[in-house]
Amino acid sequence: MAITVDRSIRHWWVFVLRGVLFILLSIYVFLSPTSAYLALSFLFGLVILLAGIAELLHAYQNRGQGNRGWHLFIGLIEIILGLVLMSHLAASMDVLRVTIGIYFLFRGVSILNFRALARGSWWVILGGLIVLLFGILVLVNPAFGAVTVIIWTGMAFLVIGILNVMLGLRMKPQL
Repeated sequence: MAITVDRSIRHWWVFVLRGVLFILLSIYVFLSPTSAYLALSFLFGLVILLAGIAELLHAYQNRGQGNRGWHLFIGLIEIILGLVLMSHLAASMDVLRVTIGIYFLFRGVSILNFRALARGSWWVILGGLIVLLFGILVLVNPAFGAVTVIIWTGMAFLVIGILNVMLGLRMKPQL
């Protein structure tokens, strides 16, 4: 199975770094679910903020692409959402389920948007669809509860992390 990716992306390492951060966050969530729930608002806000910065960096570096507007939009939304979550922890915990659901809807669409760079690779499409489905389930099913949100959030962070690392490594120019 040959997967081809556009290797013109200069900042491939941003995808790898973002992926590693999501993987580390997933490990924390799985090892400490109780404290993770208490800290999730801040940590989630920080990761979303960093993802937004990375998204804006991608949009800036790829000015000629037709989907640049979407990357600018998602980057700005992620930065605003990250700052709000980090500065209002008590309120964030009250709306965590909705915030996570909306965030993963945007993230799933963003991952699917990169499928063209990966030449329609099945793992990018599957990963984007899994993250989208997760976002929908979190939004429409309140019975998930805090424990389920923690478990599924950890799994979604892991999927996003792995996909970002794989995508970044595929974009790395060959020396």
